[in-house]
Amino acid sequence: MPVIIGAGTTVTSDLISGGFVSVSFSLSPSVERLFQLGSFDAFDLNITEQESVSITNFGGASTPVALAPSTACVDSTAKMAVVITPAPCVGAAVPIDRTGADSLFITSFSYSKDFQGFGQESWSLQSKPIITGFTGSQVFIQGFAEGNHLIGSDIVSDDGIVLTGSVVATSFDATGRNLSVSAGSPGIGSDDTQEFGKITEIGGGVGKEDGKKGNASANVPHQIVFF
Repeated sequence: MPVIIGAGTTVTSDLISGGFVSVSFSLSPSVERLFQLGSFDAFDLNITEQESVSITNFGGASTPVALAPSTACVDSTAKMAVVITPAPCVGAAVPIDRTGADSLFITSFSYSKDFQGFGQESWSLQSKPIITGFTGSQVFIQGFAEGNHLIGSDIVSDDGIVLTGSVVATSFDATGRNLSVSAGSPGIGSDDTQEFGKITEIGGGVGKEDGKKGNASANVPHQIVFF
C-alpha cells in the first residue's frame, strides 16, 4: 500500500477549475455466489462493481449544473468528468481517468461557510454498476432532487444550490429552525432558519464573503434501469 503525497497529487474536472481540498476514490465489488446443492463450490459468480468519488473544493471555482428528473430511458445529465493523478512515494503514478463516456454521476452536493474564511463545496460521484458479463442495456436515470439551505440577512449571496417549491408557483416546500446556545463566558450560539424544497441546480457556491455564512445540501438520487 503506497503512501500518497497530497502536494504532488493532482485533480482535474470539467466542472471545477481548481481549489481542490481533498479527494477520495473507491471501487467496491459485490460478489454473489450461485451455490448449488451437494457442493460448496459455486455454480457461477455474479460480480457487480461500482466506483465512487468524493471531492471537496473551495468555493468560487465550480460551474453550476442544472438538474432535471429523467423522463426517458437515457442517462442522467448530472455528470462530472474527473481525472485523479496520485503521487505515490514508491512506483509510478496510475491516474484514475473518468472522462467522456466514463464520466461519473453526481449523487449529492453540499456547501458550508462560516462568517470568516472561505466557503467549501463537497461532491459525491458514482458510476453505473459494472456487471461482469452483462450484455444487455442499462441507463442511470435521475430522480427528484431535494435539499435545504439557510436563509436570512447574514447568509452568503450564493450557497451553490437553487431551491424552489415542489408545487408550481411556490418558492419552497417548508421551513425549519435550529437554535442552540451554551452557558459560558461568553456563551455563544446560533439561531438558523432553513428552507426545504426541490433542487434545480447545484454548484457555483461563493468562496470569500466576509461576515456571511452558509450551509446547503442536495440529494440527487439515481436509479439503474436494465433492458
